[in-house]
Amino acid sequence: MNGFGRAGHTMAISLCVIGATGKFGRSIIAEAPPDIEIAGAVCTDSNPLVGKKLNELGIRNSDTVLKGASQIDDAIARSNVVIFVTRPDADLTNIPKVLAKDKKIVIGTTGFTPSQNERLNSLLKDTPSVVAPNFAIGANVLFQITKLLSRFDKVYDYSVVEQHHKLKVDAPSGTARKMVELLNNQGAFPVTVTDRTSKPKRTKGEVEVLSMRGGGTPGIHQLILAGEHEMIRIEHLAFSRAAAATGALLACRWIASKEQPGIYTMEDVLAPPQKGS
Repeated sequence: MNGFGRAGHTMAISLCVIGATGKFGRSIIAEAPPDIEIAGAVCTDSNPLVGKKLNELGIRNSDTVLKGASQIDDAIARSNVVIFVTRPDADLTNIPKVLAKDKKIVIGTTGFTPSQNERLNSLLKDTPSVVAPNFAIGANVLFQITKLLSRFDKVYDYSVVEQHHKLKVDAPSGTARKMVELLNNQGAFPVTVTDRTSKPKRTKGEVEVLSMRGGGTPGIHQLILAGEHEMIRIEHLAFSRAAAATGALLACRWIASKEQPGIYTMEDVLAPPQKGS
């Protein structure tokens, strides 16, 4: 089977969504195709919707009951894949509980600090898991283009611009951070500038990152290469959260049949099949 799930996949997938009442969690549940059962849904214990069925909440025609985080063992009991789309601190608390039940894991949460990332990698290294800053197929094409264009630092100045809805809790976005990481794969950009107020002039070795917040924007990311006489501008625009939700479900489908422990990426999920597989 290849990353796009075209032929040969017969494994039944039962999914538990941790962060089910958030914008992304709701979209994942709503976009899940009939062959992916939403077997569990979790939110914070203080959420007044705890105890309601998904069909009562208008998210999906399902009798699955929304449960609080303290009931996570019950929520994941019938699932073989668990996807996290919450907050870094909550994930690091709940992931060990999921690992104890031998579940495959997908992480869509962003905003982990370097020390939290170390902890996350330590937790996941012995189980099949997918971690991605952005699941949208187009965003991952943008990652590949970013990596390809990273080698022209002698010619262009590089900027990353990202725009999201006004309630997004991290800045720059996980996608923008990944783009900067890819640009710096050869060490050409040791300095990241997110505010020009105190440093208005650009100097060698900088990559500029601008974050914008407003309205209900699902996500816009731009890579800009500015030269003396020309500019290259590449943009990925998500019309809705369904773009990322569809990719997240693809990752859940892919990891469900993976037995080899390890932390995989969307690049792995989308890779063409190996001959003979």
